[in-house]
Amino acid sequence: MSIPLGRSSVRRTHPSVVRSLKPMRHTVLIALSALIFSGCQSAEKAPEEDLLGKYERPLPAGAPALRKVPTSQWPKVDTNFRRNPTDLVKAGKRSLAWFDKKSTTNHFPIEGISHAHAKASVERLLQLLRTSRSGEAFTRALRRDFDCYMSIGCDDEGTVLFTGYCSLELDARRQPSGAFRYPVYARPDALKTNRITGEVLGWQLEGQDLVPAPDRAALESGLLRGTELFYFDSPLEAFLVHVNGSARLRLGDGAITYLGFGGTNGREYTSLGRTIKAQGLVRGPVTIEAIRKAYRRNPAAVTRAMRQNERFVFFRETDAEGWPSGSLGFQVEPKRSLATDKSIFPRGGFVFVETLVNGEPFAQWMLDQDTGGAIRAPGRADLYLGAGNRATALAGEQAEEGQLYYFFLKDAPR
Repeated sequence: MSIPLGRSSVRRTHPSVVRSLKPMRHTVLIALSALIFSGCQSAEKAPEEDLLGKYERPLPAGAPALRKVPTSQWPKVDTNFRRNPTDLVKAGKRSLAWFDKKSTTNHFPIEGISHAHAKASVERLLQLLRTSRSGEAFTRALRRDFDCYMSIGCDDEGTVLFTGYCSLELDARRQPSGAFRYPVYARPDALKTNRITGEVLGWQLEGQDLVPAPDRAALESGLLRGTELFYFDSPLEAFLVHVNGSARLRLGDGAITYLGFGGTNGREYTSLGRTIKAQGLVRGPVTIEAIRKAYRRNPAAVTRAMRQNERFVFFRETDAEGWPSGSLGFQVEPKRSLATDKSIFPRGGFVFVETLVNGEPFAQWMLDQDTGGAIRAPGRADLYLGAGNRATALAGEQAEEGQLYYFFLKDAPR
């Protein structure tokens, strides 16, 4: 799941400007704006709250999040066209495998798109990527077979803020040792969820009634004793893993392992960044480093602020093959996986993104395969930018306007 990172200023890029620039070629989970301003499950500067506000305008009740656009308004879908690009095809095949799971039918229809329609659209677009001999041929086939839908954005004119997220890497231990005494936990048996939708139903101990799941403070008071997975060297580092929803862990013996998202207590997320900013614990831009400095100056106050976030995340140990896992339960692909609001946008399908990344035009195909606590409106989207220091720096600088397009077959399967 995504945690958006992003600059403290947003660069506004009109679509005509994006299309007029010559895009660079691109090969190819921490997004700080979510860490700081909203939680997500999955350069360290974040957009300030007032800047984010306009992009977080909720979708009006009953309004569509997508608008069909005529071919004259399509993006240039053959930008940097490569036949059968390995990373995009890999991401597309993961979506297809997800569609094959019976439980995924529960997420459709959405925006008038059925499960069969969404799956068939991914299959057909993968076929066009494989068989088209040129960008021109690809565009012709796409216009023949597909309709294009644009996100209405934050302003009903298609403006979307694209932040970035990356995969968290931290030091940890399997057993408490020295400073490493702050655990994250496996999912407890008492947590009850809907087996199909994953919705949290409540908390039920053996022989007792179902009750609302405990909040963070209650869970950290000893209720989870015996389910500890790994230990971190401060409560803040453990909290960062909660916000991210997954992490790559460097163990003391030189081994590497991975934490995957295992569920939540279903409680509301309260932003740590907003809380400590309001309390005057951070002045200036709220960044990961600013939060860490605030913690070193006043650990008790920051710990109290963390406890105001009632949401608690559970984990599972996983291997490198499936990591990092997005909210759909499979591995996300750098610069090919996108996080959006899954309550308003169809899951798993192909999208075309027009924005800037690292100050350069970014116009390429991706798949809608993740979500995040900060991504709760048609004017927000989060680009997965990879793992490691370079990806963290890139994600920390990412806060650009752009447009988001979805593609579905003209003829829906019957």
